[in-house]
Amino acid sequence: MVIFYEVKQVKGTDPVFFEYSKKLEDFQFNLMPVLKEKGYNLTENLDEITGFILHINDEPVGSIGLKKIDETTCEIVRVFIDENSRGYGHARLLFERAENHAKKLGYKKVEMVAWCKAKSALALYKKLGYNFSEEKESEWFAGLQYVELSKDL
Repeated sequence: MVIFYEVKQVKGTDPVFFEYSKKLEDFQFNLMPVLKEKGYNLTENLDEITGFILHINDEPVGSIGLKKIDETTCEIVRVFIDENSRGYGHARLLFERAENHAKKLGYKKVEMVAWCKAKSALALYKKLGYNFSEEKESEWFAGLQYVELSKDL
């Protein structure tokens, strides 16, 4: 069987990108219920995001987004891979595409924030060359620990 990979660039308001933002939100609610209690929402302000959807044999399996911070820096957002598609390098493909797109747009740096409870995601970001801040405690989200990550392009 031939496997066909395609990463499609979409607007953040694209229905498939919205669906993946919702899947990520649900995943995070299961991992950290306090987020839901506090009104955490990943499906608002999607019009500010350029999304990328990974398709395998025409079926979506994951997403990543880019959001402008300033003229030289953008943020990686909404990273999610379907559970049965994890461990095959799909997130790496999405990061490569998003980072290459950021370079084409003239960005010099990408940043993102990650919850410390997402251990497998943190391991991936380290492999991808991201620099980590010290762990910080969220005042808004009942003391949940997070890190800020950055990478020069």
